[in-house]
This record gives sequence, structure tokens and C-alpha cells, in this order.
Amino acid sequence: MGTYKFRAKVSENGTIVVPDGFDVKNKEVEVILLDEAAPDAPKKSMKEFLDKYAGILKGVDADQAKWEYLKKKHNL
Repeated sequence: MGTYKFRAKVSENGTIVVPDGFDVKNKEVEVILLDEAAPDAPKKSMKEFLDKYAGILKGVDADQAKWEYLKKKHNL
């Protein structure tokens, strides 16, 4: 069986209806549930995100930080 993705809503009694065209009867399947944010929840724009996190690593030498991490990890 291949991999398929579809959106569904869990009913009040806890069941999920698989759309027509998926032959899953008597087959073992893996189910991954993603609890998405409520549709009416406010979403941040890219600008708001960048404004919030811009400069979070300001003044940090990334190469030096990587080297320090690796030295600690490998007991150098």
C-alpha cells in the first residue's frame, strides 16, 4: 500500500471516515494524527515572525559555537 494524505475530522464518537477510493479493508495501516491549531487562531505573518526572532544570534560566531559543541560532544 502506498502513502496517502487526506484531511479528515474526528467525529463526536471518535471515528475517522476514510475518503472513498482508499481500499484499506482488512489491511494494517499506520495512522499519524496532527492536532492542528484552531482555524480561528491568529496566525503570524512572516514579517511578524522575522521581527520577533531577528538578531537572536546576533554577535555569535556560528563556526566557533559549532567547534565548541563538537569539542564537548567528542571530549576533545
